Amino acid sequence: MQAKEKILNLKSTLGTVVSFYFFLLMGLYHFKIKYYPYWSFIAFNKESSFDFSFVRFLFSLSIFAIDLYILLALNKNKFFFTVIAIFFLLLTVPSLIAFTSGEMYPVNLLGYHQALFIGLTLFSKIKIDFTKFPVLNKKQALYMFFVLISIGIMPYLVVYGPYLNLKNLILLDVYETRRAISALSNPYFGYTYSLFTKIVIPLFLIFSLELKNRIMTGFAVVYLLLFYLFGAHKTVYAGLIVIFLFYGLGYYSAIRKILKWSNVLIIIAMFLAIVGFDLLWIYSFRRVHFIPTLLDICYLDFFNDNYLYWSNSVLKSLFDYPYDVTHAHLIGEAYFNSPSMDANNGLISDGFMNWGTWGVVINILIVAFYFMILNSLRIPAKYFGIYVLIIFSFISSSTSTVMLTHGALALLLISIFVLNKSKST
Repeated sequence: MQAKEKILNLKSTLGTVVSFYFFLLMGLYHFKIKYYPYWSFIAFNKESSFDFSFVRFLFSLSIFAIDLYILLALNKNKFFFTVIAIFFLLLTVPSLIAFTSGEMYPVNLLGYHQALFIGLTLFSKIKIDFTKFPVLNKKQALYMFFVLISIGIMPYLVVYGPYLNLKNLILLDVYETRRAISALSNPYFGYTYSLFTKIVIPLFLIFSLELKNRIMTGFAVVYLLLFYLFGAHKTVYAGLIVIFLFYGLGYYSAIRKILKWSNVLIIIAMFLAIVGFDLLWIYSFRRVHFIPTLLDICYLDFFNDNYLYWSNSVLKSLFDYPYDVTHAHLIGEAYFNSPSMDANNGLISDGFMNWGTWGVVINILIVAFYFMILNSLRIPAKYFGIYVLIIFSFISSSTSTVMLTHGALALLLISIFVLNKSKST
């Protein structure tokens, strides 16, 4: 009886906090975000405006209530609950909010986001048996990572070594370094940089700390700093911070903390906006929650009946890419009057760009199947920060790019043969 009451209390608490999040974020969107110049550019381009539709608001509120009911019914101590919750908070909720802007937000786009949420939920019920797969113990994995990084870093040292600038460590001369090495990139660097910085080195560092191996911890820190200097990408630091923020948290507690601090941050951002300080919401909620939503509108508008059929990625040998610039620069020029702008797309707009609704369905199935496998592995919650980085990649990059160059496929293999705990249950 007490256990049942505890579950009901958890649902009630989480439901209340998520509802606050929904209404606070909607208030910030209609109060500030939709008046940012990017939204004005799109409205001008489409000869319309981002208004507020009360009818759409009621519909959006109804869908939100149904989605929240489904979310609260999931097991909150499972990997897939946290995955679905993050997608819900960062994609589903912003799409429901943007939908209240009126005809500027297409109905089919809302449907695609709902399909993603439902697809992830359905696949969370499916399990695959991985108990017969061999799994390295932590010490074996530590030394495997050490050898892998030590060999893999050699081409970086040869090519980028002469351009290392120690001032980059304190965030000085960052853009000068990026310009200097931009012409030196090659396919090896493109496919391995994210793999090393977002997955292998962070796991190497965590395992060395858990095993109290000071020598390996020293190597991990040195390797991390070197990879940062190979391009001065601040995301190397940001990714490591995310991983350690989630380290040691349970799946439910991670979502609870995200919601708690998000709500606090929204309130602070709104108060600061009232007194004329807009940088907080511009660099946080505008960028993370609503830029992907705005770009979805652009991609659906531009590529309607004008699909690429993956001609710029995995099927380029079968189909000719019809443009002289990347799709990201194409959207940047067409909608933001900025040919150099990287208007990257996420899994929904990427699927639509390549094959309309069928492309969206394919991407949803790929992402849902990917996290279904990970959910079957019973991965310890303390490592979830690594998967948060992959979720962010799916939200802001094309699915094939995430799988091949952002390390999602490699992380899947590492999860199966290193982090897999299905045998112990």
